[in-house]
Parts: sequence; C-alpha cells; structure tokens
Amino acid sequence: MDYDYTFTYNNIKFGVITGEKGLLIVKTGSGGNIYGYENKYLLLSEHVNQRYNFSVIVSDNPQNISPLENFNTTLLVAERYNLSFNCHDIYYFGVSKGASYAAMYAYKYNWVTKWLAVNMPIFINWHLLKDGLDKLNAPQKMFVLFGTNDPSYRYNEVLDLVKGNVSKGFIPDIDHNFNNSTDKFIEMLDEYIFAN
Repeated sequence: MDYDYTFTYNNIKFGVITGEKGLLIVKTGSGGNIYGYENKYLLLSEHVNQRYNFSVIVSDNPQNISPLENFNTTLLVAERYNLSFNCHDIYYFGVSKGASYAAMYAYKYNWVTKWLAVNMPIFINWHLLKDGLDKLNAPQKMFVLFGTNDPSYRYNEVLDLVKGNVSKGFIPDIDHNFNNSTDKFIEMLDEYIFAN
C-alpha cells in the first residue's frame, strides 16, 4: 500500500491517506521523510485509517525551514483539508522535532484537540517548550511520551513544572528512533490518542 496521494507545498512534502471520521496530522523528526525508517509512518497511517477510518496527513520535516514556518505550513495544509472534508475529530502526532513544534505552538491551534508529542528533545529550547505548554488549556490535551532509552528521558521531571493541560508517560526499553519497535510506535496512538 502507499499514500492515496502525495504533494509538496512550501518545500514540505506531504503524504495523505483519506478516511471519513477524523484527521490525524503526523509530523516527523528533523530531516525525516513521509515514509520513515522501514516505512513506519506509512504503516502507522494505514493502521489509523483502517482501524479508525481517519484521514492521515504525514508531513516531512526539512531542516532548511524555520520551526515556526515549518509547523505553520503543516497546520495550514491540515486546516485546508479539514475545510474541504469537515473532519469531526482532529489530532496531532509529532516525533522528536515534530513533538517540539507541538509543545511550542499547539496552543495557537485550538481546533486540534489531542496532541501526542513523543521523544521531544526537552534540553533544546526548554524555555520555548515550557512557554507553549503552559498556554495549552482544555479542551486541548497533550500527552508527552518518552522512551526510557531516549536521551530526554532523564530530564522528564522538568515537565512537572508545566501548568498547561499536559500529561507525561513512558515507554519501556524504547530509544529515540524506536529501532526494532515499529509495532510499539504504532500502538502508542491506540493507547494515548484514540483510547482517551
């Protein structure tokens, strides 16, 4: 299987699988493409589409675009998709740098109600991450997850300082890239986004 269609907008590549019940926006890590290692983003998209009948938009993460422009472009594409297809539920899943974007800017996009930020490097621009997370209020909710083998795991206590609507959790024996753990990569969406 492959994406239903792909396109490039503002030098960012997108892959889309269409569904009927909602929309999941996926932002890869720095320099990541829409397929990911061993097609993990495509497999994740297929799983979400088949199990929940959601549309999925996966956005790559080019390093030569500023974080704010990169994130805003991704959310603009998702917003236009939503205007065309009137998605009922809209969620976001960001990995590494894609997770950092969510922490910094999610509060600006209240039409996205659930956010999953995985393995964000919290030791880079912590002041910006905290500022954004402090502004995240209900009905928006963010789950911040770390693999216990991720470099940021040892700093996770700083999230206890956040005042926004944020919960944290841990995935045992998972490294930053989910090496040899594609199943866990996919399953965490079931637990943290679709079951809550």
